[in-house]
Amino acid sequence: MQHPSPETGRYANLRRGGAGLGRLAAWLPIGFVLLGAGLFLDQARDLVSDGQFTTGERRVMGIIALVTFSGSVLAGWILSRLFRTLAGVLEVLADSAEASWRTGDLIEQHLVPTLGRIALAVEESHPAAAQPADDRAEVARRPQALIAELDRAKAAGRAGRAVELRDALTRHLRGEALHRLDRDLALWLLRLVEARVQSDAVDVELADWVARAVDSLGDMPEAEPLRRALPALQRRAEQRAGRQAAGHSRRTSTNRGQP
Repeated sequence: MQHPSPETGRYANLRRGGAGLGRLAAWLPIGFVLLGAGLFLDQARDLVSDGQFTTGERRVMGIIALVTFSGSVLAGWILSRLFRTLAGVLEVLADSAEASWRTGDLIEQHLVPTLGRIALAVEESHPAAAQPADDRAEVARRPQALIAELDRAKAAGRAGRAVELRDALTRHLRGEALHRLDRDLALWLLRLVEARVQSDAVDVELADWVARAVDSLGDMPEAEPLRRALPALQRRAEQRAGRQAAGHSRRTSTNRGQP
């Protein structure tokens, strides 16, 4: 995975701002010296215009020059240090933000999937290593009970219960066993849908459970016919619900019209 360079990264503007403040800090002392010279000339203009300086005038000009230039140099130095410090703070902030983003990216892209694969591998190789013997026996019996209940739900044509039991079994089955379970469930659902379509018994509940089954089964080939048939099932279910609602309204109106 390639990371953006500091110059072109997410915080390039912040880095460029800090670099600009650093360059400005280098020119601040010179600017304040020039400012001090301008202030000195402005204050000593009347004395300089005479061209001849007395001893008192020289002393006054010396005091003005000392105060003006020393104050300007001191102010320039202080502001220069302040700007350099601010530039350093911006650089540190940019580095910290970049490091935090990269750390989060590494955790999301590498650490979390790796931990998930490790946990799955440990679970598959030692599914009940840390459990007592009684608990392991209970865990071993639980999938069998769920599979038996799933078979009964299929025999009764209860699509919703069958999908719920399949989702519960995903906590116990892995690999080929889960794939075989999903394949059998997809084929059974397809036969159930075909039978309901032929008998014109497609309702909203069946369409909803088929949609949930398609989401649960993912992109396995056996679920593709269900995925293609789902829009038509939903339209049939809506049409049937509309007909039932219209019939109920007519019966209600008829009952109200009778004495």
